[in-house]
Amino acid sequence: MTKKNGGKPAERTAVPEMMTRADAKLSSFNAGERTVDLVLATENPVRRRSWDVGTYDEILTITPAAVDTARLDSMALLDSHDAYGGMDSRLGSVLPGSLRFEGKTAIVTAKISRNAKGEALFRDLEDGHVIGVSVGYKITSQTKTEAPAGGTATIRATRWQPMEISIVNVPADPGASTRAHETEADDNKIPERKNMTRAEINAEIRSIAKATGLDATWIDQQIDAEATVEDARAAAIEAMKTRSPKTPASVQIVTDHTDPTAIRDAMAGALAHRIAPDAVKLEGKATEYRGYSILDLVGDMAVARGERVNLRDREGLLARAVGAHSTSDFPLLLAAATNKALLAKYEIAQPTYRKWAAKKTFTNWTQHSFLRIGDVPGFKEIKEGGEVKYGTISETGEKVALKEFTSGIALSRRAVANDDLGALADMSSGFVTRAATDENILLYAMLKSNPVLSDGKAVFHVDHGNLPNAAAFGSSAIAPMVKSLRGQKSLDGMPLNLSPALLVVGSDLEVAARTLLASVNATKTADVNPWANFAELVVDPNLGATEYYVFTSPTAAPAFVYGYLAGEEGPQVRSEVEFDTLSTKIAATLSFGYGAIDYRGVVKNAGA
Repeated sequence: MTKKNGGKPAERTAVPEMMTRADAKLSSFNAGERTVDLVLATENPVRRRSWDVGTYDEILTITPAAVDTARLDSMALLDSHDAYGGMDSRLGSVLPGSLRFEGKTAIVTAKISRNAKGEALFRDLEDGHVIGVSVGYKITSQTKTEAPAGGTATIRATRWQPMEISIVNVPADPGASTRAHETEADDNKIPERKNMTRAEINAEIRSIAKATGLDATWIDQQIDAEATVEDARAAAIEAMKTRSPKTPASVQIVTDHTDPTAIRDAMAGALAHRIAPDAVKLEGKATEYRGYSILDLVGDMAVARGERVNLRDREGLLARAVGAHSTSDFPLLLAAATNKALLAKYEIAQPTYRKWAAKKTFTNWTQHSFLRIGDVPGFKEIKEGGEVKYGTISETGEKVALKEFTSGIALSRRAVANDDLGALADMSSGFVTRAATDENILLYAMLKSNPVLSDGKAVFHVDHGNLPNAAAFGSSAIAPMVKSLRGQKSLDGMPLNLSPALLVVGSDLEVAARTLLASVNATKTADVNPWANFAELVVDPNLGATEYYVFTSPTAAPAFVYGYLAGEEGPQVRSEVEFDTLSTKIAATLSFGYGAIDYRGVVKNAGA
């Protein structure tokens, strides 16, 4: 803490967290150029409170030396500090080199986007509405003046950096007002303010140079010529046009670790590791949050978003996470962490239907068709100088669409307060087991139901050559099944010679199947087992006691397919706070499709 020293300011360095203030309103709207002046900040005091300082008045110093413009030029203009809304929340951007100072007021000019929200802002400005502006900023150095008797302490930011600019409904500064319109709607220039001192003009020239990458020589030339701001802008544009192209521009991709979205993703990785340590590795920035409790993460996420929070106030953090009016990142953080844990565990799960069904991708919720073996035209010989003969892909009548399945649980407020992740760990395992089991049940139910194809016949049908006479499981019954599989032909009559790859049976036939597939060290030719290891054995209790199947590889001739909505493999979790109970509801959705598309790749025997 800073010691009292008779009211004199003492220098100290602030914790670099982002704050916000809504200091002023929009003005100087230029409809033709789609530009508007924003009052970035004033030196009006804003009342704040923190656990270490108490109540104080905060003042931002408004001078060229005090404002760090490293992130300002081309900074996005956001809707209500929404850093997570993507391009939909971008209302425009700050014009490079437009920062200027009028006394104790910092001003920038922004260009309005043509997206939906930008157009809505544009129309409000056309109608003359008064609209608030808020700047999110980070203080890097400050001075504190202790409170006089009966008064309030003052903290003055002597160096601060704008992090983002937003349109808001309620400005914090009661003295803020709409600035006078300085240009007509058809004026295509950024106005130059009257009565600027030479020092202010020179500061503006240096700001323009920094934004456009011009060097000190250019700055000196403009200052020595006593150029106006408008002249300097024009000169900067010309200098950029004539800049030598000999050195190709390079782009360096970096990760902004101060971005709240990146921070939340790292926190989700750490939380997912706690939920499923056997499936999720702790790596990268997520390692910084090793051992953090749920409330620790909630507090640090609030700080990353520029909010002032007391990290020692556990009840306050709990209310922020699951309060009745919570607007925190906790539900998003919880959903992201749970999804990471679910995906990792889901990749490990191996229901047996995935052995004999082919995995496909569903790009949307419409009916999908998939190519069958033989759908692609065969190769034809051409004579010298002859032309390629183009065939057509056979149209299949089999259509498969996604279906949606849901489940969910609730995490109590007490569990969040006690940092009890046992319920989440059990939930993630439960969702994975439930989803894999339900998928397995659905696919085997479809297999046993013998669905009808577009030719009006069931998958397993005498006319399809894949339903021999029922016979008890054994070597004599397997032989005609393998022969039928090899004898299948494509749609255009091409012999397929499909090799058996899978022997699929219920648990009642497992011993008999293993005996059939076993290798025998025979001393006589008659004792050789011709079916030893002829296929991989798949056993599943969802099948009946007598039925059995021989499949070729589903990559060679798929008879059944399954899949998920693109980008959503396995259960997908969303989370929200329940208003009445203050519990956190976690809902899982499974977008899963399955169906029969052909008969050629499988043979069934009903058994006896």
